[in-house]
Amino acid sequence: MGLRETLANLPPAVRVLLACSTARALSFFALLPFLPIYLHNHLKLDMQSVGLALGLCLLVATLTSVYGGYLADRYDKLRFLIFLDLVMAGLYLSLPLASHPGLVLLLLVLVNTCSASIGVTGNAFLSDLLPADSRARVVSLRYALQNIGAAVGPFLGAWAAKLHSFGPFFLAAMVTSVVLVLLIAFRHRFDGVVATKAEREPPLDFGATIDVLRNDRRLMLFTLGGILSMVVYGPLLTYLTQYLVTIESPAKAYQTVTYVSAVNAAVVISLQYFVGARLRKENLRRWLTWGTGALALGLAGLSVSNALPVWMIAIAVFTLGEVIIVPAEYMMIDAIAPDKLRGSYFGVQNLIFIGVALGPPLCGVLLRHTTPDVMFYVLIGITVLGWAFYYFGCRAAEESQVMQPEKVV
Repeated sequence: MGLRETLANLPPAVRVLLACSTARALSFFALLPFLPIYLHNHLKLDMQSVGLALGLCLLVATLTSVYGGYLADRYDKLRFLIFLDLVMAGLYLSLPLASHPGLVLLLLVLVNTCSASIGVTGNAFLSDLLPADSRARVVSLRYALQNIGAAVGPFLGAWAAKLHSFGPFFLAAMVTSVVLVLLIAFRHRFDGVVATKAEREPPLDFGATIDVLRNDRRLMLFTLGGILSMVVYGPLLTYLTQYLVTIESPAKAYQTVTYVSAVNAAVVISLQYFVGARLRKENLRRWLTWGTGALALGLAGLSVSNALPVWMIAIAVFTLGEVIIVPAEYMMIDAIAPDKLRGSYFGVQNLIFIGVALGPPLCGVLLRHTTPDVMFYVLIGITVLGWAFYYFGCRAAEESQVMQPEKVV
Protein backbone atom coordinates (compact mmCIF):
# COMPACT_ATOMS: atom_id res chain seq x y z
CA MET A 1 0.00 0.00 0.00
CA GLY A 2 1.38 3.41 -0.99
CA LEU A 3 1.71 6.42 1.27
CA ARG A 4 -1.35 8.17 -0.17
CA GLU A 5 -3.53 5.08 0.25
CA THR A 6 -2.28 4.59 3.79
CA LEU A 7 -3.13 8.15 4.78
CA ALA A 8 -6.56 7.90 3.17
CA ASN A 9 -7.35 4.66 4.99
CA LEU A 10 -6.13 5.68 8.43
CA PRO A 11 -8.77 6.05 11.14
CA PRO A 12 -9.40 9.73 11.92
CA ALA A 13 -8.13 9.23 15.47
CA VAL A 14 -4.77 8.02 14.15
CA ARG A 15 -4.46 11.04 11.85
CA VAL A 16 -5.04 13.30 14.85
CA LEU A 17 -2.30 11.49 16.78
CA LEU A 18 0.14 11.80 13.85
CA ALA A 19 -0.53 15.53 13.52
CA CYS A 20 0.00 16.00 17.26
CA SER A 21 3.21 13.95 17.21
CA THR A 22 4.64 16.11 14.41
CA ALA A 23 3.75 19.31 16.26
CA ARG A 24 5.31 18.05 19.49
CA ALA A 25 8.56 17.24 17.69
CA LEU A 26 8.59 20.71 16.17
CA SER A 27 8.07 22.40 19.54
CA PHE A 28 10.66 20.25 21.34
CA PHE A 29 13.36 20.77 18.71
CA ALA A 30 12.59 24.47 18.44
CA LEU A 31 13.63 24.72 22.07
CA LEU A 32 16.36 22.07 22.35
CA PRO A 33 19.22 23.90 20.56
CA PHE A 34 18.40 27.02 22.59
CA LEU A 35 18.64 25.31 25.99
CA PRO A 36 22.46 25.24 26.31
CA ILE A 37 22.59 28.96 25.46
CA TYR A 38 19.82 29.71 27.94
CA LEU A 39 21.48 27.74 30.74
CA HIS A 40 24.84 29.36 30.03
CA ASN A 41 23.65 32.96 29.68
CA HIS A 42 20.68 33.06 32.04
CA LEU A 43 22.02 30.86 34.85
CA LYS A 44 25.75 31.44 34.27
CA LEU A 45 26.51 27.71 34.08
CA ASP A 46 29.71 26.58 32.36
CA MET A 47 29.36 24.24 29.39
CA GLN A 48 30.44 21.16 31.34
CA SER A 49 27.69 21.81 33.88
CA VAL A 50 25.22 22.39 31.06
CA GLY A 51 26.08 19.02 29.55
CA LEU A 52 25.76 17.25 32.89
CA ALA A 53 22.41 18.93 33.59
CA LEU A 54 20.90 18.01 30.23
CA GLY A 55 22.24 14.46 30.47
CA LEU A 56 20.79 14.05 33.96
CA CYS A 57 17.40 15.28 32.77
CA LEU A 58 17.38 12.72 29.96
CA LEU A 59 18.44 9.88 32.26
CA VAL A 60 15.79 10.62 34.92
CA ALA A 61 13.07 10.96 32.28
CA THR A 62 14.07 7.66 30.67
CA LEU A 63 13.92 5.80 33.97
CA THR A 64 10.59 7.31 35.03
CA SER A 65 8.96 6.53 31.67
CA VAL A 66 8.36 2.99 32.96
CA TYR A 67 5.90 4.46 35.45
CA GLY A 68 4.48 6.68 32.71
CA GLY A 69 3.72 3.54 30.70
CA TYR A 70 2.02 2.01 33.73
CA LEU A 71 -0.21 5.09 34.07
CA ALA A 72 -1.05 4.86 30.35
CA ASP A 73 -2.35 1.33 31.00
CA ARG A 74 -4.25 2.34 34.12
CA TYR A 75 -6.06 5.42 32.79
CA ASP A 76 -7.73 6.57 29.61
CA LYS A 77 -4.90 7.23 27.14
CA LEU A 78 -6.54 10.21 25.46
CA ARG A 79 -7.14 11.99 28.76
CA PHE A 80 -3.62 11.12 29.87
CA LEU A 81 -2.17 12.69 26.71
CA ILE A 82 -4.25 15.83 27.21
CA PHE A 83 -3.03 16.07 30.80
CA LEU A 84 0.64 15.62 29.77
CA ASP A 85 0.39 18.23 27.01
CA LEU A 86 -1.26 20.67 29.40
CA VAL A 87 1.60 20.18 31.87
CA MET A 88 4.16 20.57 29.06
CA ALA A 89 2.68 23.91 27.97
CA GLY A 90 2.77 25.15 31.56
CA LEU A 91 6.39 24.02 32.00
CA TYR A 92 7.50 25.79 28.84
CA LEU A 93 5.97 29.02 30.13
CA SER A 94 7.43 28.53 33.62
CA LEU A 95 11.04 28.02 32.56
CA PRO A 96 11.74 31.69 31.65
CA LEU A 97 10.41 32.74 35.06
CA ALA A 98 12.73 30.43 37.02
CA SER A 99 16.06 31.88 38.13
CA HIS A 100 17.41 29.33 40.61
CA PRO A 101 19.47 26.56 38.94
CA GLY A 102 17.84 23.88 41.09
CA LEU A 103 14.35 24.96 40.07
CA VAL A 104 15.32 25.15 36.39
CA LEU A 105 16.78 21.65 36.59
CA LEU A 106 13.59 20.34 38.18
CA LEU A 107 11.46 21.94 35.45
CA LEU A 108 13.67 20.45 32.73
CA VAL A 109 13.42 17.01 34.35
CA LEU A 110 9.63 17.36 34.29
CA VAL A 111 9.67 18.48 30.63
CA ASN A 112 11.72 15.44 29.63
CA THR A 113 9.62 13.13 31.81
CA CYS A 114 6.38 14.34 30.22
CA SER A 115 7.90 14.04 26.75
CA ALA A 116 9.03 10.45 27.43
CA SER A 117 5.62 9.48 28.84
CA ILE A 118 3.91 11.01 25.80
CA GLY A 119 6.07 8.88 23.50
CA VAL A 120 5.33 5.70 25.46
CA THR A 121 1.60 6.44 25.58
CA GLY A 122 1.57 7.21 21.86
CA ASN A 123 3.11 3.84 21.04
CA ALA A 124 0.57 2.00 23.16
CA PHE A 125 -2.29 4.10 21.76
CA LEU A 126 -1.37 3.29 18.16
CA SER A 127 -1.40 -0.42 19.02
CA ASP A 128 -4.91 0.02 20.43
CA LEU A 129 -6.17 1.89 17.38
CA LEU A 130 -4.60 -0.06 14.50
CA PRO A 131 -4.72 -3.64 13.20
CA ALA A 132 -1.46 -5.52 13.67
CA ASP A 133 -0.55 -5.62 9.97
CA SER A 134 -0.47 -1.81 9.62
CA ARG A 135 1.23 -0.77 12.87
CA ALA A 136 4.84 -0.84 11.65
CA ARG A 137 3.87 1.18 8.58
CA VAL A 138 2.17 3.87 10.66
CA VAL A 139 4.95 3.98 13.28
CA SER A 140 7.43 4.49 10.43
CA LEU A 141 5.27 7.27 9.04
CA ARG A 142 5.14 8.89 12.46
CA TYR A 143 8.93 8.70 12.79
CA ALA A 144 9.36 10.37 9.40
CA LEU A 145 6.91 13.12 10.36
CA GLN A 146 8.74 13.62 13.66
CA ASN A 147 11.98 14.05 11.75
CA ILE A 148 10.34 16.70 9.60
CA GLY A 149 9.32 18.48 12.78
CA ALA A 150 12.83 18.05 14.17
CA ALA A 151 14.31 19.53 10.99
CA VAL A 152 11.99 22.55 10.90
CA GLY A 153 11.94 23.20 14.66
CA PRO A 154 15.46 24.66 15.08
CA PHE A 155 14.85 27.20 12.30
CA LEU A 156 11.60 28.35 13.91
CA GLY A 157 13.33 28.43 17.28
CA ALA A 158 16.11 30.64 15.90
CA TRP A 159 13.50 32.98 14.40
CA ALA A 160 11.64 33.14 17.73
CA ALA A 161 14.89 33.89 19.60
CA LYS A 162 15.43 36.93 17.36
CA LEU A 163 12.01 38.27 18.29
CA HIS A 164 12.45 37.80 22.04
CA SER A 165 15.15 36.43 24.30
CA PHE A 166 12.69 33.81 25.57
CA GLY A 167 10.99 33.37 22.20
CA PRO A 168 11.69 29.62 21.84
CA PHE A 169 9.92 28.93 25.14
CA PHE A 170 6.87 30.89 24.03
CA LEU A 171 6.90 29.16 20.63
CA ALA A 172 7.09 25.71 22.24
CA ALA A 173 4.20 26.59 24.56
CA MET A 174 2.11 27.91 21.67
CA VAL A 175 2.64 24.81 19.51
CA THR A 176 1.87 22.53 22.47
CA SER A 177 -1.32 24.52 23.01
CA VAL A 178 -2.26 23.79 19.38
CA VAL A 179 -1.79 20.08 20.16
CA LEU A 180 -4.14 20.46 23.13
CA VAL A 181 -6.74 22.14 20.94
CA LEU A 182 -6.49 19.31 18.39
CA LEU A 183 -6.92 16.58 20.99
CA ILE A 184 -9.85 18.30 22.67
CA ALA A 185 -11.57 19.47 19.47
CA PHE A 186 -11.35 16.04 17.85
CA ARG A 187 -11.83 13.89 20.92
CA HIS A 188 -15.10 12.64 19.41
CA ARG A 189 -12.97 10.94 16.74
CA PHE A 190 -11.80 8.55 19.45
CA ASP A 191 -15.35 7.49 20.40
CA GLY A 192 -15.81 3.79 19.92
CA VAL A 193 -12.09 3.04 19.58
CA VAL A 194 -10.99 3.84 23.13
CA ALA A 195 -12.09 1.31 25.69
CA THR A 196 -13.89 2.73 28.69
CA LYS A 197 -12.62 1.93 32.13
CA ALA A 198 -15.50 -0.46 32.69
CA GLU A 199 -14.63 -2.41 29.50
CA ARG A 200 -10.99 -2.97 30.47
CA GLU A 201 -9.66 -5.81 32.55
CA PRO A 202 -8.90 -4.68 36.11
CA PRO A 203 -5.39 -3.15 36.01
CA LEU A 204 -2.53 -4.67 37.96
CA ASP A 205 -0.94 -2.59 40.67
CA PHE A 206 2.53 -1.21 39.98
CA GLY A 207 4.37 -3.87 41.96
CA ALA A 208 2.60 -6.71 40.15
CA THR A 209 3.27 -4.99 36.83
CA ILE A 210 7.00 -4.74 37.58
CA ASP A 211 7.03 -8.47 38.43
CA VAL A 212 5.53 -9.30 35.03
CA LEU A 213 7.98 -7.03 33.20
CA ARG A 214 11.17 -8.23 34.88
CA ASN A 215 10.21 -11.89 34.41
CA ASP A 216 9.68 -11.52 30.65
CA ARG A 217 12.99 -12.68 29.17
CA ARG A 218 11.99 -11.52 25.68
CA LEU A 219 11.40 -7.97 26.89
CA MET A 220 14.76 -7.88 28.68
CA LEU A 221 16.63 -9.15 25.59
CA PHE A 222 14.91 -6.68 23.28
CA THR A 223 15.59 -3.80 25.68
CA LEU A 224 19.28 -4.67 26.07
CA GLY A 225 19.62 -4.91 22.30
CA GLY A 226 17.90 -1.56 21.96
CA ILE A 227 20.21 0.12 24.47
CA LEU A 228 23.28 -1.11 22.58
CA SER A 229 21.87 -0.08 19.21
CA MET A 230 20.91 3.33 20.59
CA VAL A 231 24.52 3.85 21.73
CA VAL A 232 25.40 3.65 18.03
CA TYR A 233 22.66 5.53 16.18
CA GLY A 234 21.11 7.73 18.91
CA PRO A 235 23.93 10.25 19.53
CA LEU A 236 25.34 10.01 15.98
CA LEU A 237 25.97 13.73 15.46
CA THR A 238 27.48 14.13 18.93
CA TYR A 239 30.14 11.46 18.66
CA LEU A 240 30.92 12.33 15.04
CA THR A 241 31.55 15.89 16.16
CA GLN A 242 33.80 14.56 18.94
CA TYR A 243 35.71 12.53 16.36
CA LEU A 244 36.03 15.32 13.80
CA VAL A 245 37.26 17.85 16.33
CA THR A 246 40.19 15.53 17.12
CA ILE A 247 41.31 15.26 13.47
CA GLU A 248 40.08 18.48 11.80
CA SER A 249 39.78 22.17 12.50
CA PRO A 250 36.57 23.24 14.30
CA ALA A 251 35.34 25.01 11.15
CA LYS A 252 35.84 21.90 9.00
CA ALA A 253 34.24 19.71 11.66
CA TYR A 254 31.17 21.94 11.85
CA GLN A 255 30.81 21.96 8.06
CA THR A 256 31.05 18.16 7.83
CA VAL A 257 28.52 17.62 10.62
CA THR A 258 26.11 19.96 8.84
CA TYR A 259 26.26 17.79 5.72
CA VAL A 260 25.98 14.62 7.79
CA SER A 261 22.86 15.95 9.53
CA ALA A 262 21.26 16.87 6.21
CA VAL A 263 21.91 13.42 4.67
CA ASN A 264 20.67 11.65 7.79
CA ALA A 265 17.43 13.64 7.84
CA ALA A 266 16.88 13.24 4.09
CA VAL A 267 17.24 9.45 4.21
CA VAL A 268 14.94 9.11 7.23
CA ILE A 269 12.25 11.35 5.77
CA SER A 270 12.37 9.78 2.28
CA LEU A 271 12.73 6.08 3.17
CA GLN A 272 11.31 5.55 6.66
CA TYR A 273 7.73 4.87 5.59
CA PHE A 274 8.63 2.65 2.66
CA VAL A 275 10.97 0.49 4.73
CA GLY A 276 8.53 0.22 7.64
CA ALA A 277 5.73 -0.83 5.28
CA ARG A 278 7.70 -3.98 4.43
CA LEU A 279 8.34 -5.16 7.97
CA ARG A 280 6.38 -8.17 9.18
CA LYS A 281 6.63 -10.31 12.28
CA GLU A 282 7.62 -13.28 10.16
CA ASN A 283 10.57 -11.47 8.54
CA LEU A 284 11.65 -9.38 11.51
CA ARG A 285 14.88 -11.23 12.25
CA ARG A 286 15.98 -10.95 8.63
CA TRP A 287 15.31 -7.21 8.54
CA LEU A 288 17.11 -6.72 11.85
CA THR A 289 20.14 -8.48 10.37
CA TRP A 290 20.05 -6.17 7.37
CA GLY A 291 19.64 -3.14 9.60
CA THR A 292 22.55 -4.15 11.81
CA GLY A 293 24.65 -4.82 8.73
CA ALA A 294 23.86 -1.36 7.36
CA LEU A 295 24.90 0.29 10.64
CA ALA A 296 28.15 -1.66 10.70
CA LEU A 297 28.90 -1.03 7.02
CA GLY A 298 28.25 2.69 7.46
CA LEU A 299 30.59 2.86 10.45
CA ALA A 300 33.26 0.98 8.49
CA GLY A 301 32.92 3.52 5.69
CA LEU A 302 33.36 6.40 8.14
CA SER A 303 36.54 4.81 9.48
CA VAL A 304 38.35 4.35 6.16
CA SER A 305 38.34 7.91 4.84
CA ASN A 306 37.71 11.48 5.93
CA ALA A 307 36.73 12.60 2.42
CA LEU A 308 33.33 14.28 2.44
CA PRO A 309 31.85 12.23 -0.47
CA VAL A 310 32.80 8.98 1.30
CA TRP A 311 31.21 10.21 4.50
CA MET A 312 27.99 11.16 2.71
CA ILE A 313 27.67 7.66 1.23
CA ALA A 314 28.58 6.03 4.55
CA ILE A 315 26.00 8.10 6.44
CA ALA A 316 23.30 7.22 3.91
CA VAL A 317 24.04 3.49 4.41
CA PHE A 318 24.21 3.94 8.20
CA THR A 319 20.87 5.77 8.24
CA LEU A 320 19.26 2.96 6.26
CA GLY A 321 20.06 0.77 9.24
CA GLU A 322 18.41 3.29 11.53
CA VAL A 323 15.20 3.40 9.50
CA ILE A 324 15.00 -0.40 9.68
CA ILE A 325 15.72 -0.75 13.39
CA VAL A 326 13.36 1.98 14.66
CA PRO A 327 10.08 0.34 13.49
CA ALA A 328 11.53 -3.13 14.15
CA GLU A 329 12.03 -2.22 17.83
CA TYR A 330 8.39 -1.13 18.01
CA MET A 331 7.24 -4.36 16.37
CA MET A 332 9.24 -6.53 18.76
CA ILE A 333 7.48 -5.02 21.77
CA ASP A 334 4.08 -4.84 20.11
CA ALA A 335 4.30 -8.56 19.33
CA ILE A 336 4.91 -9.64 22.93
CA ALA A 337 3.00 -7.08 25.00
CA PRO A 338 -0.30 -8.19 26.59
CA ASP A 339 -3.14 -5.82 25.71
CA LYS A 340 -3.58 -4.55 29.25
CA LEU A 341 0.17 -3.91 29.69
CA ARG A 342 1.13 -2.31 26.38
CA GLY A 343 2.01 1.00 27.97
CA SER A 344 4.18 -0.69 30.60
CA TYR A 345 6.00 -2.78 27.99
CA PHE A 346 6.68 0.29 25.85
CA GLY A 347 7.78 2.08 29.01
CA VAL A 348 10.46 -0.54 29.59
CA GLN A 349 11.46 -0.38 25.93
CA ASN A 350 11.93 3.37 26.34
CA LEU A 351 14.93 2.53 28.53
CA ILE A 352 16.85 2.13 25.28
CA PHE A 353 17.42 5.90 25.45
CA ILE A 354 19.98 5.19 28.16
CA GLY A 355 22.15 4.44 25.14
CA VAL A 356 21.97 8.08 24.06
CA ALA A 357 23.54 9.06 27.39
CA LEU A 358 26.19 6.32 27.25
CA GLY A 359 27.41 6.90 23.71
CA PRO A 360 29.21 10.28 23.93
CA PRO A 361 31.13 9.53 27.17
CA LEU A 362 32.25 6.15 25.79
CA CYS A 363 33.39 7.72 22.53
CA GLY A 364 35.15 10.50 24.44
CA VAL A 365 37.17 7.93 26.42
CA LEU A 366 38.07 6.02 23.26
CA LEU A 367 39.15 9.17 21.44
CA ARG A 368 41.29 10.23 24.36
CA HIS A 369 43.08 6.93 24.98
CA THR A 370 43.19 5.26 21.54
CA THR A 371 43.64 6.23 17.90
CA PRO A 372 40.52 7.92 16.47
CA ASP A 373 39.52 5.07 14.15
CA VAL A 374 39.27 2.65 17.10
CA MET A 375 36.04 4.41 18.07
CA PHE A 376 34.35 3.13 14.92
CA TYR A 377 35.57 -0.44 15.46
CA VAL A 378 34.22 -0.47 19.02
CA LEU A 379 30.88 0.89 17.80
CA ILE A 380 30.74 -1.87 15.16
CA GLY A 381 31.28 -4.42 17.93
CA ILE A 382 28.48 -2.86 20.00
CA THR A 383 26.20 -3.00 16.95
CA VAL A 384 26.82 -6.72 16.47
CA LEU A 385 26.30 -7.39 20.19
CA GLY A 386 22.99 -5.52 20.02
CA TRP A 387 21.95 -7.71 17.08
CA ALA A 388 22.73 -10.82 19.16
CA PHE A 389 20.30 -9.68 21.88
CA TYR A 390 17.65 -8.99 19.21
CA TYR A 391 18.24 -12.41 17.68
CA PHE A 392 17.86 -14.32 20.94
CA GLY A 393 14.86 -12.16 21.88
CA CYS A 394 13.14 -13.12 18.62
CA ARG A 395 14.02 -16.78 19.22
CA ALA A 396 12.54 -16.61 22.72
CA ALA A 397 9.39 -14.96 21.35
CA GLU A 398 9.05 -17.65 18.68
CA GLU A 399 9.47 -20.38 21.27
CA SER A 400 6.66 -18.83 23.30
CA GLN A 401 4.54 -18.92 20.12
CA VAL A 402 3.84 -15.21 20.28
CA MET A 403 5.71 -14.67 17.02
CA GLN A 404 5.72 -17.22 14.21
CA PRO A 405 9.10 -18.58 13.03
CA GLU A 406 10.63 -16.93 9.99
CA LYS A 407 9.57 -18.24 6.62
CA VAL A 408 12.33 -19.58 4.43
CA VAL A 409 12.62 -17.53 1.27
